[in-house]
Amino acid sequence: FKELLPFVDIKIPGWTMEGKPSGTTLKQDQVMVSEARVSFRADDRSLEIIIMDFMGKTIPFLTGQQLEMESSEETVRTTEVQGFKAMETLRHRERQGELSISVADRFWVKIDAEGVDNLEVLENIAQQLDLKKLAALAR
Repeated sequence: FKELLPFVDIKIPGWTMEGKPSGTTLKQDQVMVSEARVSFRADDRSLEIIIMDFMGKTIPFLTGQQLEMESSEETVRTTEVQGFKAMETLRHRERQGELSISVADRFWVKIDAEGVDNLEVLENIAQQLDLKKLAALAR
């Protein structure tokens, strides 16, 4: 997890980091998963960024199909962030948003936000992350 911490130790204009970035590594038999996370706050909005390293295990939820679903409760759609496959969800009534990005078929970057009214907030925050440098760790 230590190599992931610098990727979540970022500044986001208009947001204040809560505490410090943290991380864990779990090893069980042949499986190892690491994660780093950090939380931010801005007025009544909160945000968490999590980067998980699946050590080469594929991430099943982003297999390449295009998806778009809109209902009175939520909007879900596939997209791209800095050239990487992503899926974004906005729950309208709850004002919750989620952006999940698959980086180099190894890392899962998840941005969760409370108190947001649109997905652009998450997309702008994702632009603050150095995903290309993260992808280079997969080699």
